[in-house]
Amino acid sequence: MTMYSGGRLPDRRRGVACLRGPGLPAALLAAALLASCGAPRPAYPPAPVPVPAPVPGPGEAPIVRVLILESDRAVTISVPDARVSGIPGGSFEISGTFTVSRAGERIRLRQRGGRSLDAQALEIRPAAGAVFTIEDVPYRGALLLRPSGRGIAAVDLIEIDDYLKGVLPAEIGHLRDGLFEAYRAQAIASRSYALSKLEEKRGEPYDLRATIMDQVYHGVRGENAQASEAVEATRGIVALWEGEPIRAYYSSCCGGHTADIRIGWPWKTPYPYLEGVRDAPPGQSSSYCSASGHFRWKAKWSGTDLARILQRTLRDELGESVRPFNILRDLRIDSYSPSGRAVAMTVVTDAGTWRVEGDRIRWVLRPDSATGPILRSTLFKADVHRGGGRVRSVELVGGGNGHGIGMCQTGVIRMAELGMSAEKILIHYYPGITIGKIYR
Repeated sequence: MTMYSGGRLPDRRRGVACLRGPGLPAALLAAALLASCGAPRPAYPPAPVPVPAPVPGPGEAPIVRVLILESDRAVTISVPDARVSGIPGGSFEISGTFTVSRAGERIRLRQRGGRSLDAQALEIRPAAGAVFTIEDVPYRGALLLRPSGRGIAAVDLIEIDDYLKGVLPAEIGHLRDGLFEAYRAQAIASRSYALSKLEEKRGEPYDLRATIMDQVYHGVRGENAQASEAVEATRGIVALWEGEPIRAYYSSCCGGHTADIRIGWPWKTPYPYLEGVRDAPPGQSSSYCSASGHFRWKAKWSGTDLARILQRTLRDELGESVRPFNILRDLRIDSYSPSGRAVAMTVVTDAGTWRVEGDRIRWVLRPDSATGPILRSTLFKADVHRGGGRVRSVELVGGGNGHGIGMCQTGVIRMAELGMSAEKILIHYYPGITIGKIYR
């Protein structure tokens, strides 16, 4: 979940709640994590004071601009009744099915057997209560179409709470009855995150992507009744830091301790409520997310296989300064955070040495292939076997799934099972925040 701000690498996140099931025992990692939880925090330079983005006062719900599609070919749109407007240009009523394509530097709308319109951008505004369908996916709100690269960008202009109804089931899953507080917590977190982006994105073509780059959004098709009820029940309610909506990052499973943003994403704003917490009741060792199938895991490579993967992933993450190499000479974790996460990793090859920091490690150490799924988390201990001047094998014993910063979604579900309120859950994961209502 989240969007990129302040660094080269986009903020990538696994947004969908992890599968629940029996955890995999890993005594070595568990002991290391418990020992690290009481370790003193390292010294950090003073964090810069973030400049908060203004948000609407009490009033109507804000409109968010969500990028739902980018295409280098014509797209098909259907709407029962709408007004289409050229920007700049004229407007007319339209209904039925039509195509939108790129025409030089303009956008062209052509209705089957009807009118056409060319403009720098097009806005399609359905009648009250109607939805539009683009490429067979229905959405609420209005549709803005504009050039993007060589193709078309489609942006949904939608009231934030209607947007959240298409977000919650995609992000935390379709929950069973009795877990309404988990949906409430996710609704408040997702609303806070979205609102925290608006001022930052004011001069850009959209506020949010409908993908894991921000929050996964599936439109009307992604809604379910219980999640929508939670959105309505929390309407206007957000998590606040110094009176502003927080950057409410969250991930699937933290593995027993949420991550410190200063270590996971050192290129991002280090908000104090994102410094990491133990994901367990006070004085207890059993983690809220311990039932997750991702709570403990293992990954293993031969030296040859890992070298082949690193030849591409290092270059993808660090750029063209990474020269081609043949031999992986060494791989070492430079240090671990108090929560047990790898702070940085050094890769030594026959062509040079490179350092990978924070959450980028997950994008470099892909378990299966250079283009396959990324490593589940940076919460791991590494066993590197060396011989003959090269790495022979690497085995990781790890925990969690995702970047680990902010709210742990599997922990949220367990806390809801235990009868905790959404407010209590959020204050646990984002220490020092308050909860307030900022629009009707």
